[in-house]
Amino acid sequence: MFSLSSLSTRIRHLFLLVRALPLLRHRENRILLAEMRRFCRHLPVLLENSIPEAMSMVTPHEKRPFLPDETTTRHLADLAAVLERKSPLGLCLRRSLVRYHYLRQLGLPLILRFGAKLTHANQQPSLTGHAWLTLNNRPYFEPEENWREFTVTLSWPPG
Repeated sequence: MFSLSSLSTRIRHLFLLVRALPLLRHRENRILLAEMRRFCRHLPVLLENSIPEAMSMVTPHEKRPFLPDETTTRHLADLAAVLERKSPLGLCLRRSLVRYHYLRQLGLPLILRFGAKLTHANQQPSLTGHAWLTLNNRPYFEPEENWREFTVTLSWPPG
């Protein structure tokens, strides 16, 4: 049986898929989605490095001329992250890293935030992490309930 939270998450993922389907009519978008999925599958290997080394590999160093618009790129990145369900990385980290990598290629000066919070599951303290993006110091397409209780522990690029 699904919990209410789990069911809500599955419905959001289904909505994401339905929203992205029209984008997949275009061959270029299907090719980009496949590239994003390969990038997503490679993330665990990249993250075996130190954070500065990994992030220097994830951070694009120049704009890419033939990406679709920001909204399409974001939707495809979200879909790629959701489809790579077998990844050992959490969805928020996959989504944030794929968005970061491709949207910065469009010239968006996104900042990747890593946060932590203390929770009490089964009366046991537990540390939980989350990753999200900000643009101009505001969460970038991230619901407030996903980040508001987290303390930022690292921002990339630093500054």
